[in-house]
Amino acid sequence: MLGGSGALQVAVPAVLFLVGAAIGSFLNVVIFRLPRSESLVHPRSRCLSCGETLGIADLVPVFSYIALRGRCRHCGRGYSPRYMMVELATGLAAVGAWHLLGPTPQALLSFVIVCCLVVVFFVDLDHYIIPDEAVALIAASGVALDVLALMQRGRSVAVVYHEQLSSGPGYQVVLPASVVGMAMGAGVFVVIAFVAERVFRRPGMGWGDVKLAAGMGAVLGPGYEFFTFFLLAVLIGAVVGLVTMALGKRSRRDYLPFGPMLAVAGVVTLYLGDVVTPLVMSRFMLG
Repeated sequence: MLGGSGALQVAVPAVLFLVGAAIGSFLNVVIFRLPRSESLVHPRSRCLSCGETLGIADLVPVFSYIALRGRCRHCGRGYSPRYMMVELATGLAAVGAWHLLGPTPQALLSFVIVCCLVVVFFVDLDHYIIPDEAVALIAASGVALDVLALMQRGRSVAVVYHEQLSSGPGYQVVLPASVVGMAMGAGVFVVIAFVAERVFRRPGMGWGDVKLAAGMGAVLGPGYEFFTFFLLAVLIGAVVGLVTMALGKRSRRDYLPFGPMLAVAGVVTLYLGDVVTPLVMSRFMLG
């Protein structure tokens, strides 16, 4: 029989999973309605086949899908398992944030960023757009994480620029890493988009990707973690592109949204950056 501490170690992740999965259920609403400029609150969720309003028995995260075998309780029509997968992913993301960062504001902000990246992943996959609202929340969360780091660790986490004048004393400028990362992320992607358009004679990257890079720059800062994030996104995109072409799902000239790759790379770098970044650096950086 589990003691008090053992029971707590089981109960806390279980509660966090349920809360995260419930948030994932709301994210499904956001993913469907936000690109259509519909209200996220009204009307209540309904079956897209028969139009019946869904009740509590239909909306229990993860478990309703399993219990109903992926079918509407009213009309019996099947619906996509993606709804359950989003709920499952956000439930696990909530547990992961608590496990990696503990009961801290950083854990909460990291989970918010992951939720935004889930929205980015599916909206860009479905509609080829990246919602500005999600990007803005990612950037704001990155700035908040930076402020917390500055409060806890001081100027050691800031970007310090030193300049020695030809005559007289030198001076230094202290800049928040989130602001520098935001500018660098946007700048790097603008250059890539410009070069790609000139080389391939067509847009190689959308402005939504540029804005998302700026948001993730605010989260990851201007250092090696951002480089890892970018490189992972490129590698994921290359693999997905080659696999889809091999399966005949797309041709070389078909557009492949980059937002989902950036979203996956963002989650991996945010949660596993301490492990993944040294590995990437050892493989792709000299010295």
